[in-house]
This record gives sequence, C-alpha cells and structure tokens, in this order.
Amino acid sequence: MNPLVAIRQFDQSIWLDFIRRKILINGELQRRITDEALRGVTSNPAIFEKAIGGSDDYDAAIESLALQNKSADEIYTELAIADVQHACDLFRPVYDSHDNSGDGYVSLEVSPALVNDTEGTIEEGIRFWKAVDRPNVMIKVPATLEGLPAIRRLIAEGINVNVTLIFGLERYKLVAEAYLSGLEDRVKAGQPIDKIASVASFFLSRIDVLIDPMLEKIAAEGGEKGELAQSMVGEVALASAKQAYQIYKEIFVGPRWEALQAKGANTQRLLWASTGNKNPKYDDLKYITNLIGPRTVNTVPVETLDIFREKGQPADHLEEGLEKAQEVLRRLPELGLNLEELTNHLEVDGAKKFNEPFGKLMESLEKKRQKALGITVAPATMQLGDFQAAIDAKTQEFNAKNFTEGFWQKDATLWTQDAEAQQSVRSFMGWLRVAETMVKAVPEIEQFVHEVKAAGFKHVVVMGMGGSTMAPIVFKESFPMGENGLPISVLDTTDPGTVKQIEESVPLADTLFIVASKSGTTAEPLAFGDYFYDRVKQIKGDKAGENFVAITDPGSKFVTSATEQGYRRIFLNFPEVGGRFSALTYFGLVPAALHGISIGELLARAIGMMRACGAYGAGGQNPGLELGTALGVLAEQGRDKLTLVVPKSLSDLGLWLEQLLAESTGKEGKGILPVAGEPLGEPSLYGHDRVFVYVGYENEADEANQTKLQQLAQDGHPVITILMKDALDLGAEFYRWEVATAVASAVFGINPFDQPNVQAAKTATDRLMKVVEQDGQIPQKEAPKVTENGVAYYTAVSGNDAAEVLQNFFAQAKSGDFLNVQAYLTESPAMNESLQQLRAQVQEQLHIATTSGYGPRFLHSTGQYHKGGPNTGLFVQFTVDHPQDLPLPGRSYTFGTFKNAQAQGDLEALQQNDRRTLRVHLGPDAEQGIKTMLAALATASLSVQEA
Repeated sequence: MNPLVAIRQFDQSIWLDFIRRKILINGELQRRITDEALRGVTSNPAIFEKAIGGSDDYDAAIESLALQNKSADEIYTELAIADVQHACDLFRPVYDSHDNSGDGYVSLEVSPALVNDTEGTIEEGIRFWKAVDRPNVMIKVPATLEGLPAIRRLIAEGINVNVTLIFGLERYKLVAEAYLSGLEDRVKAGQPIDKIASVASFFLSRIDVLIDPMLEKIAAEGGEKGELAQSMVGEVALASAKQAYQIYKEIFVGPRWEALQAKGANTQRLLWASTGNKNPKYDDLKYITNLIGPRTVNTVPVETLDIFREKGQPADHLEEGLEKAQEVLRRLPELGLNLEELTNHLEVDGAKKFNEPFGKLMESLEKKRQKALGITVAPATMQLGDFQAAIDAKTQEFNAKNFTEGFWQKDATLWTQDAEAQQSVRSFMGWLRVAETMVKAVPEIEQFVHEVKAAGFKHVVVMGMGGSTMAPIVFKESFPMGENGLPISVLDTTDPGTVKQIEESVPLADTLFIVASKSGTTAEPLAFGDYFYDRVKQIKGDKAGENFVAITDPGSKFVTSATEQGYRRIFLNFPEVGGRFSALTYFGLVPAALHGISIGELLARAIGMMRACGAYGAGGQNPGLELGTALGVLAEQGRDKLTLVVPKSLSDLGLWLEQLLAESTGKEGKGILPVAGEPLGEPSLYGHDRVFVYVGYENEADEANQTKLQQLAQDGHPVITILMKDALDLGAEFYRWEVATAVASAVFGINPFDQPNVQAAKTATDRLMKVVEQDGQIPQKEAPKVTENGVAYYTAVSGNDAAEVLQNFFAQAKSGDFLNVQAYLTESPAMNESLQQLRAQVQEQLHIATTSGYGPRFLHSTGQYHKGGPNTGLFVQFTVDHPQDLPLPGRSYTFGTFKNAQAQGDLEALQQNDRRTLRVHLGPDAEQGIKTMLAALATASLSVQEA
C-alpha cells in the first residue's frame, strides 16, 4: 500500500505545504487527493513568492488586474485568494465526507507585515475569510504575543484558524488558551462552535538548524558536557514535538474542555510544520516518521512527500521515547541553552523569513504591474475625408454630455427615452465588465481542459447557433491548435449533409460535444444534442452523458435535462449578457481553451481595451467611442455598408461581426450592414454607400488589399485600418467592436440589445412544424414562375424563362441596395466558389453590395437586419432536396424537413416585411443546380435603377 495512504490508519493527516496555480489546473493536486490521500494544503508568503514571482503561471492574470488599476498588494490578494478558493473546492469532498476528521482545509496567511499588529490581523483575517467564502479555509495567524488576542477574536467570530510560527512549548500553551477562550466567547454570544476548526502549527526543523551548531560546538570541546551535547544533536525539535503532544492531551480533557465538547467543539490539533529536512546528515523523513500519531497533521513539502511515498514506513512513533525527550528538554539548560529564549529568536527570525520573500514578491508584482500599464491597444487609423467634420462634431457632442462616463454607468438614456426600452438596455449590459469576471474563471476552465484531455477525448464539436458559435468559429480559424489543444468542429446548421459529415469525421466515443444555448430553448442546438446523444448512447449506453457539456444561462430547462442525462459539465453563463456580446464568456472561452488558446491572455488584451475605452477612468482617446461614432455618422450619411477586408488568416472574423453589427443596429428601418467575404475590386465597382474597414496584422503586409484600400481612400471612400500585433489581440478587438456597436446604436437612437424581428421567422417555422407533425409534410403555398433544367424559381416577378425571371428580379435593384444570398445548402469549397461567382457577377453589373450566408446560421445573425433594417435588400434563397436525410430522435420529422421549414418560415417573414425575394430550388443536386442557375444568369442583362 502507498505509505501516504497507509498513514491514515494511524489517524494522522498529511497536508501539502505548497500551492501553485499550475498544480490546481493540471490535475496534480487532484491526483494527490485521490491517489495519495492528501487531506489539506498550507500556504505562506514564501510559497506564493515562488509560485507567483518565480513562474509565468500568473502573468496574464497580473496584467488583467494591473489594467484594472489594482495595486501590487491587491493583485497578490486576488491571486492568492483565487488559488485558495480553487484548492478549497478540490478538497471540498474531503471536508464534506463523514470521516473528514477535521480535514479538507486550505490555509491562507495574513500579511507578514501584521506579525505584531493585533487589530490589523483581526481585520485582514475577517476580510480574507469573507473573500474566500469557503467553509474549509483556514486563516493563518502567527503565534506572536500580538497574534494571540487576534486568534481568540477570530475563533469567536467563527473563523477557522491555523496558528503558525509556534516554536516553543510555553507559547503553544498560550495558543491553546486563545483557542479555548475564543470558543467560550462564542458560546457566551449564543453562537454555534461545532463547525470551527483550528490547528496549532509547530515548526520543527528550524529548531534543529538553530540549536545543532551550538550543541556541536559544545560537543567539540569534549568532557561531560560535550558528551551530553553530542547526545542531544538532532533531538531538540523532536523532543519539543513529543512534549507538545503530551501537553495537547492534557489540555483537551477535564471539565472545561468537556463543557465545550458538549457543544460540539473540535480539538485544536497539532500540526507539524517545517518538516522538510535541512541537514544532509539526517534521514530525509526524520520529521515525518518520528511524529506519526493520532489526531495530528503533518504538512509536508512536495519533495519530502514524494520521498515518503517511495520509502516511507508508517507506524505510530509519536509517543515512543518520551522519557528521552523529556530528558533532552530538562537537561538543555545544563549546557547554557535557554530553549524559550532561543524559540523566541526563531519566532522573530521566522517572521523575517516570511516578510523578506513577501517584500520580494511585492517588488516583482510592481514591476509586472508597471509593464502592463505601459501596454497600448492597436490604434484605428481613420481616413474619413469629407466626413471627418461631421464625425468630429458628433464626438464633441458625446463628450459634452459625458458619454463615456454615462456609458460605464449603464445610463440607458444614451440610447432611448422610452422607459421600457431603457430597462431592456440596462438588463443586457453585463458584457461591459464580464471580462473581469471571466479572468477569475480561467483556472476553472483550464482545469476542465486538462480533465478532458486526461479522460482521453480526441475531438471537440461545438453545437449551437448565432452568438453561441460565431466566436468559436473565429477562434478555430484564426489560431493554430495549441500544444495542449484538441481539434474542434463547429455545427451551426440543420443541414443533414453537414450533420452527417461531422458524424463521420469524428471518433464519436472519444468526442466531447458542447451543446451551447443561451436560453436553453433554441431548437437547433437541442436537436443537435439529442441527435448526437442518441449516437453516443448506442456506443456507451448510460455513460453517454460523459461526452456532453452544456453552456447555458442559469434556470433554463436545458439545465434540468442536461443534469438528468448526466452531462459531464454544465457551465452557467450570465443572463445579463446577450448572445452576440458573449464572445468573452463561457460560450467563447471554453471552446477557445479546448483548442489550446491562452484565454488568460485573450482576456488581458480585452481588459486593455476596456481600460482604453474608459472602464477605469478617463484616459485620453476612447477607441470604441471613436469607431462607433464614425460608423454611426457614416451610416446616417448613407455610408451604411461596412465592408470588412481581412487577410486570409482572419477570413471568418466577418461571421462574428455580421451578427454583432446587423442584429444590434438593424431595426426601426436603420442599421449598418456588414459586408464580409466580398473580394476588393476597383473603386469603380462601388457606390457611395460604402465604408471600408481593414482588420489585419502589423507583421503581415497583405499588399494587394492595402494597395486597393489606398486607391479607395483616394477616391473618397472612408477607410478605417486596424492592425493587431497577433491573434490574441482578437480579445481586444471583440471588445472594441462591442463598444463601437453600442455607440453607433446611440448615434441612431436605438436599443442595441434587442432583436424585435428575429421572432417572426421562428414563429413562422414553429407554425410550419406543427403542420408537419400533423400532415407529415410542409405545405406548398406557391407554384414556381419557371422550372428550367430541374431548377425552380419562386418570386413575385414574371418571366418566360429562367434568364428573364432573373433579369426582372434584379431589375428591381436601385443604387444603395444590396444582394443577400441565403444558401440553405451543404457548405463545400465548390459551393462557396459558386456563391462567390454569383456575388461577383451581381456586383460587377449592378455595383451594389453583396452578402452571403448559409442557412439557418444567418437567421441568428443577420436575419434581424434583413427584416428590421432598411428595405434595401434583394434576397435570393437557395433550397435543395435532401435525398440523404437524417431522422431526429424523439421527433416525427427529419433534419431536412426542419431545415426546409426554417427556410420557408424566413421567406414568409421577409415577404411580410415587403422584402424583394427570389427562392431558387436547386433540386436533388445542389452543386449542379447552382451551376445551372449561374448559366441562366450569365445570359441575363442586369442593370440598376438610379435611386
């Protein structure tokens, strides 16, 4: 049996005298709890100095906290408390177990600067207790004369106390007295004492380190005293410990103790500390093996713990050699050595040994803090031409009414004067500071990633719609998979072909499926979850839930069903953060971490942008305000088509921006239309409705795009350029664009956090699905205007053949309009190429903006703009037969039927809003069908009406 496990039969508990974020995250501490019967953890300033100052584990968190204007001391406190909380949570099952024997505790020490400050110790002890907010934390207080009344007071307050820096027996008696008095004070106050725990930490090896050289010097002089001194070398610490145990047994008996025990009091156990051997002449396990005994604790450094595991021989030795121990202590004065004076010296020296590394840690943190404060965000270079004056005027107007200050105070009047709308605005502004909250969640997420890897998972599939999947797509495509990452697939379509592709491309038994739904009621992710749960259940039976993770808001029905199905983990997000603003929450960061991305650094970059945008006080230019004001004013002056230009490495950033901008601003007949994936052309191709925004990298030349952008700027088009340092700057850009979107909405005077027209398509789809459940098929409302070569065209315009129908449909276009291609198809390189060909032809001939999206993805993205924004769109919807359809478990319909209902439902919603629509049904072969349609379009003559 592992000696660390075997030691429990002697009723001794082994605690670890070490803490560091890495062992909390990578599973090492959990492994020691599980495999080595580890029962608790102690920490001190020297340990934290090595952990924080001597590693880069904390650098991203330090940067984030520094950017929040935290002092070095505040940063240390937050880091230490976070680690202690994390460790407490790992030990909570030990603490809660029926045989916990007073274990499962994690200790956090008050500042060593308070070693002689009673009131300061009390204040900080109470503050730490409340901040950690765990019943299994112990506050470490030094056993100085000033510390004793603090110990009594904290115990009386119901706070667990680890009394540290005990070297002498007389001081130990005073410590026990402080504990008992504190319990009695609490009883007198009518408070319970059954949940209070305390240990008295007796420091050992330092006693021998101090006294052995004195004894050896006397021994070297020879004679009777020399002989006596020689016999005591290496014995004083053990003798002190053994005698302390006898005192312990005397204290916790008798009427006084029995009165407290009757109220449920626990004894204050002795804890052997400083048990790592510091003398190479001695056995490495000297202070472990000899002190094994009932109702004691030994807190052990990592190296000593590992040695004991390999060669420890546990047995009850604590009360062996008591006579010898007593003789050592009795005869020590004969050698001119006053143990009480020497231990008092050790107390002072011990406090110094903690104070010095603490000071060193503060210096290290201050350097890192100053470095963080010098970090700047990527500027946005704006070439605004004739629009500059109007934008400057709007900026001055905002500054005059303290827009930035009101923004951070969630002043809803910045957006609307309607009381109901104001409440909606305030209730969805949780994204403003969610990055600060998520910094604290980083260790939890990273620990989860290690658990997933350790469990043998080889792939991750993120399943959701809209804001639940847009950021994960950007992370997946913009970052290479990290060293500790897993490959990720994203499913955000009900297309049966895509679902089947994913099913066949991943090892189902070894794949982690993330079902992401903010509301917990979104139809698509629940359908995905049910489908793949059924598939995994066929392989793993009742253990299928181990392969599933939920991300949702608290209180949703999905929480209940995921719990019932045994999901591996449920991450509860924040109700006050809307889906399109959730990139920096669990929805974005859990997949990012699983892909191997440093989410701590992502958040640090985001907080850097928060700081630049005025989160912690005015600091000069506000990048979010600048960008949002520019975009809002440009849109009001007709430049409402934001054309995003990116290098290939950022090709999917547009998906995220499309939803953020279109769903936030596209309402009340207003809005900014994001145009993504449209290759840059010559200036002559563009109307006067464009603003071009380039997001790229400092170290990536991208000369072709940059040259064209300069030509466009020279031609009078507004051009905005943002150059990031690296992909981690996406954390900052997500935040910049979220602020900018909210600011642009303030320019328009609309609520950026609602989506009033999205429900229309959902309602229509729900109605159609009820018909499907009743009749078995989707009702067909209209006949095609033309069917040619297997392709059917449905639209309000007429024509004798496909080319004429297409020509008449596009003849409705006016300058300032846009084309929106809605592809309810299986995405593939060939299909992407055909859709781009369609966009290019329309743009070349009509000089209008073109957008494209796969359905039903865009319903949760740009769908709001399509129905609520300006009526300037021409909507071409592609549908297809589904010969290789997939059934949906527990439902009477298939994925294909569901998808077709979504397409028809959205089409009806567009038509109800008087949008110009054309549905092209491509038949059973989508790729051939679209080529047929493109051939017909090529023979049509397209022209635009002048507005």
